[in-house]
Amino acid sequence: MKPKRSNARRTSNAEMSAQTKARILTASVESLAELGYAGTTMSEIAERVGLTRAALIYHFESKNAMMVAVMNALYDEMALRFAAAAPAFLTPKDRLLAVLDTMGNHASSINQMALIELLLAARRDPGFRDEVAPLVARREAAFDKAWSDLIGNFKTAPRLEVLRDLAVAALRGYTIGKSLSDDNPRVDRQFAELRKLFLEAASE
Repeated sequence: MKPKRSNARRTSNAEMSAQTKARILTASVESLAELGYAGTTMSEIAERVGLTRAALIYHFESKNAMMVAVMNALYDEMALRFAAAAPAFLTPKDRLLAVLDTMGNHASSINQMALIELLLAARRDPGFRDEVAPLVARREAAFDKAWSDLIGNFKTAPRLEVLRDLAVAALRGYTIGKSLSDDNPRVDRQFAELRKLFLEAASE
């Protein structure tokens, strides 16, 4: 009986640790979206989660370690979101448009704002950049492959590739602009025009 109680206690402690880490990651995303990278300090996250700074360091030894975990979680969520948006039973054109619409919706999320904050921080902080560069390269390569698989059946694949890059650049700009001004109707019109270009290319 004693070993069973001990195993149950260890499982419970592991679950509690996982739950605490999840709360830390959620608080970090919210802080990044609200305060930016510079404002997302260990003390700020500890306060949001209701932990002491020492307790936070028990889970993440440094801000960099915490931000790397956040970046991984954001990429995981994004991958799941895009996979769910384009199931295999849809036609190639419907899958393409579903992914594009998901990109548009994702651009206004706090997750995307948090990710952009981290990518911008990596440009400014050489130490952080060195730590996340392999992660970003690996994740972007995975998304590039998924995109290539998605458009592989289209004769206009090269044009769709360029349009994808245009859409990513435009939507990243929208995410940053949204933190300064919330002109949703104007952005909706712009996205509708971009969607028409994709539909035209997919129909050729």
